[in-house]
Amino acid sequence: MDILYQQNNLVLRSARLADCALLAAEMRRLDREELAASCGGADVRKLLESFYRVSVKCVFLQYKNHPAALFGLAPEVWLGRRACVWLLTGKSVEQIPKSFFRAARRLLKNALNEYEELYNFVDERYLAARRFVERLGGVFDGSFVTAGGVKFLRFTFRRKEYGRNC
Repeated sequence: MDILYQQNNLVLRSARLADCALLAAEMRRLDREELAASCGGADVRKLLESFYRVSVKCVFLQYKNHPAALFGLAPEVWLGRRACVWLLTGKSVEQIPKSFFRAARRLLKNALNEYEELYNFVDERYLAARRFVERLGGVFDGSFVTAGGVKFLRFTFRRKEYGRNC
């Protein structure tokens, strides 16, 4: 097991395919609703497994042996400058907001060392996720896509902007 950080019942490590099922079983309601809207109600575990498989890097966060988050990077092309960054959370993340933010900030900083731009979309109804993206230094550019009757707002993190915002 490739442990990246371990302290106070918190473990951050390289993800394994089996972690997808663990998170799917304990995923937060709003994350589940976001996935349902964006992916047409597909099976959550299978979606997580597909995200895991297309990602060049995938990290799993546990708190007291419960899944807290799964984070991944899926580049557009193998040696490209941009990657889709994704993050989904489990219920236990609510018990560790400061540690979670610090871990996400550290992972984001490392990802921006490899890619000049990270991007994705967030459900416009998921206010906590939108605030989280902004707090981490993400920028919403005003563009969006609609899926399942829901607007998904595009955001980016850029290497040159990130240092100033965090």
